[in-house]
Amino acid sequence: MRSFYLTVNVYFAFVTKSFQKRMQYRVANLAGLTTNFFFLLVHIFVYTAFYAASTEPQPLSLNEIITYFVLCQVSFMLMPFFGARSEMTQAIKDGSVALQLTKPVDFHAYWFADECGRACYFLLMRGLPTFLISILFFQVTFPQHLTVLMAFVLSMTLAIFMSTAITITIFSSAFWTLDTSGVSGMSGSVIMLFSGMLVPIALWPEGLAQIAEWLPFAGLIDIPFSIYLSKITGVAIWTAVGKQMMWCLIFIGLGRLFLRRGFSRLVIQGG
Repeated sequence: MRSFYLTVNVYFAFVTKSFQKRMQYRVANLAGLTTNFFFLLVHIFVYTAFYAASTEPQPLSLNEIITYFVLCQVSFMLMPFFGARSEMTQAIKDGSVALQLTKPVDFHAYWFADECGRACYFLLMRGLPTFLISILFFQVTFPQHLTVLMAFVLSMTLAIFMSTAITITIFSSAFWTLDTSGVSGMSGSVIMLFSGMLVPIALWPEGLAQIAEWLPFAGLIDIPFSIYLSKITGVAIWTAVGKQMMWCLIFIGLGRLFLRRGFSRLVIQGG
């Protein structure tokens, strides 16, 4: 029990250090807040025009659409849309990743903790201000029941864990390619589309929406936000959360497998 407690403390320290490291970039965060709000306005203007011109009933009201995209901007930096981060792939490319093998920690768990610290930073320092500013200017919908809010928090936590697991899986490809730009670009485009970041899956054609339901990426954006908007209710909530949990475990397993295989063939450039 004591060893478990010490292990938890070690990885929690990694989360804290990751958060503190990013606190140094306050000006960059301010620029990011401005960018988030700009793209939020673009989405709102586009969908306001669409709803004004539409004569057919839509599965989401305009206020729900606005809330959906507010939440998208709140969570944008928490998602794996940019693939692997440069410091991860650079460490593999220049061989400094080998130093991790000398530390008495699990490499996958270390990066997982680092990514969780990064997510906490962007949630508090960019996501929360974006949400607070948005409710001052737009009619943002709030959950009507505490149980809905609790289910959303659980679902969003799993979405962040899944995002972290996907990011680690993507950057581990650097063991084979040494440059993850292609993998990151391709995966980022696919994830952004099928997560519902660009267009809510509720507005998709039925056939394409069914494809999205079979893929894991709806668990990053569409599922937690649909729970927030009470579009997923009752037993369906736990089915959706179970799907998120399943994919989260799958990606964690893939990340660990790729890292283990990658370290077995690691070649340090230059010697």
